[in-house]
Amino acid sequence: MAIALFNAAEMRELDRIAIEEIGIPGPVLMEVAGRGCAEAIENLLTEGRLGKVAVICGKGNNGGDGLVAARHLSQAGHEVDVFLLAKPKSLTGDAALNLGILGRLGQVVRPVTDAQALSALRFDEYDVILDAILGTGLSSDVRGFFAQVIEAINSSGTPVVAVDMPSGISGDSGRVMGTAVRAAQTVTFAHPKPGQVVFPGAKFTGDVSVVDIGIPRGIGPAAEGSTTWLLTDSDMAVHLYRRAADAHKGRFGHLVVAAGSIDKPGAAGLCCRAAVRAGAGLVTLAAKRAVLERVVMGAIEFMGAGASSFEELAGLCKGKQVLAVGPGLGTSEEMAVLCRRLAAEIELPVVIDADGLNNLVGHMNLISKCDYPRILTPHPGEMARLLDTTTAEVQNDRLAAARRLAGECGCVVVLKGAGTIVADPAGLAYVVPTGNPGMASGGTGDVLTGIIASFVAQGLSALDAACLGAYLHGGAGDRVALQKGQHALTAGDIIEMLGEVMLEYESFRDGDES
Repeated sequence: MAIALFNAAEMRELDRIAIEEIGIPGPVLMEVAGRGCAEAIENLLTEGRLGKVAVICGKGNNGGDGLVAARHLSQAGHEVDVFLLAKPKSLTGDAALNLGILGRLGQVVRPVTDAQALSALRFDEYDVILDAILGTGLSSDVRGFFAQVIEAINSSGTPVVAVDMPSGISGDSGRVMGTAVRAAQTVTFAHPKPGQVVFPGAKFTGDVSVVDIGIPRGIGPAAEGSTTWLLTDSDMAVHLYRRAADAHKGRFGHLVVAAGSIDKPGAAGLCCRAAVRAGAGLVTLAAKRAVLERVVMGAIEFMGAGASSFEELAGLCKGKQVLAVGPGLGTSEEMAVLCRRLAAEIELPVVIDADGLNNLVGHMNLISKCDYPRILTPHPGEMARLLDTTTAEVQNDRLAAARRLAGECGCVVVLKGAGTIVADPAGLAYVVPTGNPGMASGGTGDVLTGIIASFVAQGLSALDAACLGAYLHGGAGDRVALQKGQHALTAGDIIEMLGEVMLEYESFRDGDES
């Protein structure tokens, strides 16, 4: 099942309940966390050899975890240098407790609080650096001396293990807060964090391992459920099942695709082919005759219908299960009016992509008034236009952007890109871990539109279809990349690979016959 991703506020509440209501002492939680970090460092050192480790600590609980780790590493025989980026007297609580323990054991802790002291350090002389500076509670950009420390760590070339989060990365969004440590591994506690799997943060975390620090299951946010989830393979099998022996195409839905233009007929063909491959019973491309003549050719598995006005499309949609709108349509005034009416008035679920979205810019209020599900599948540039912001701002906090559009429009949003995000109007967000840079090529978005629409046609909810479609789309792309490499990957390859990937997740239970 999906893995819960806990943001900073949820983790603070979980810690509070464990300490104040359950009665687990804070130093016990810190002890287990620090020991987990020490074990991660020992695993990085080849063949169990003793190494030279720099432990760089801030003054908060993240630094306290680092102090515990330093003690365990030193006791195990490693050469450990501890650098504290604060005056020792400024530490409080559990961090101060562990600083005192280190001192009584004879471990020297060197305060480093200015650029002059920093310049004397040679981080490139160490085997591993433990980043215990800032952690998950970061709320403002890293500047000044701390930014200089991070730059020194990154320029050293020494492998870094980060405590909970690489310093400078927002645990909630994955945003780079000014500058950030580039870690080879991140050791996080109790639950993974959104910023570890959402880009750009995911580029900085390296391998992520989760340490169970002893917080009981089923308390606080863990019992109520997180608002952010990482999809897994097991989520796919829930929706893919062996078809009944007496099944026929009428049981698997009929979808209409309004797509394509004289300049971009291929987008329509890719969308329809993907819908067929994903299992829809029937697929009909609705387009102008000149477009159909270029797309509906030879022995193909989808049909064509000459329909280009709203009235013609509305009539064609009667008795169908879903409409997909947008790939290759163009942005003429005629198309803009058509797309807006389709988005607002068609009494079916509608999947809207590409030019379907571009034609809705400034008219998103039409979506919010719909009584039928709408699924929007923007890439970051399209999302920026829909939200009247910049692509950079969208990419800085992809979770917030997806949630905002979903909430404002009352629809399901699939924000494409590295770490695709699916958001629903209630504020839930799902991170898709599949996919690779080779999919950044023309036509792959058209394929995703067809896949999602196909699953809606087969009876899945808008949210389930979006999650399943995005996951399988990325999974097929990953499989192609393994066989052909990322440079040679095409949208058509994804379609051809889709069946093989779906077969892996197909459950051997019979489908619902009702």
